[in-house]
Amino acid sequence: MTRLLKLATIILTVISFASAQIVDTLNTPIGPVTQGANVPVTWTLIAGVDATGKTGALSAQDMASKNTITIDPAVPLAPKTYTWNVVVPPGTYTLGLNDGAGLKQSGTVDVVAPAGAGGAGGAGGKAPAPGAPAPGTPAPAPAPGAPAPKTAPAPAPAPAPKTPDTAGTPNTPNTPNTPNTSNTPNTPTPSDTTTGPSTPATTPSSASSIFSGYNVVFSLLGVAIAMVQF
Repeated sequence: MTRLLKLATIILTVISFASAQIVDTLNTPIGPVTQGANVPVTWTLIAGVDATGKTGALSAQDMASKNTITIDPAVPLAPKTYTWNVVVPPGTYTLGLNDGAGLKQSGTVDVVAPAGAGGAGGAGGKAPAPGAPAPGTPAPAPAPGAPAPKTAPAPAPAPAPKTPDTAGTPNTPNTPNTPNTSNTPNTPTPSDTTTGPSTPATTPSSASSIFSGYNVVFSLLGVAIAMVQF
C-alpha cells in the first residue's frame, strides 16, 4: 500500500510539472547586437498550452563571468515576442526565459559597443588630437580673441626646365663681308688730320712767283754776258 502511494505521488508530480511548462524553445537573436539597440526576442509555446495571463522572467548570462543580469522579471508569455533594450556591457551572452517550470536558454549572442564609442577618450584620460578636416570642409573659425593661426609658407616655384644643350650642333660659318666697291675712298680733309703742328700751304703766292721770274731772267743775263766775254 505504501508503495502504491509513493508511485501515485510521483505520477501526480510529473503531471503537475508537465502542465506547468508553457515555453517550449527560446530563440537566439540574430547578432551581433549593439548597445542601446532594441532587439526582438521570440520563443515558442508547448502545443495545447494556454499562456494567457502567464508571465516569465527574462535574463542574460555573461559567458565570461557567469553573472546573470535580469532583463525583465515579468514578461508576458502569450505574445511569444519581447523587445529587448540592450543595456548590458559588451560581451557574449546567453538569454534565459523562466516560465515557472524551468529555465529555457537560447544560444550565444554577441553584444558590441556602438561605432565610435571606443575613441571617446585618448590614452591616459586625455582627449585625442583632432584629426585633419575632410577635403572640401572649410577650416573652423578661430575663437574670439584667439590669435589667427599661422599659415605655412607657400612652396618655392619649381625651376624652369633646362633647354637641350645645343653645343653639339655645328655653327654655320659666317660669310665674309664683301667690300663695298661703290664707295670711293674718302680724301682726308684738314679736319681729319691728327693733332700736331700745322704745315704751311705749298701753293706759291703771287709775290713768290714774281721773284722766281726775276731770278730766271738774271740767270739768263749772266749766261749771255759770260758768252759775250768768251
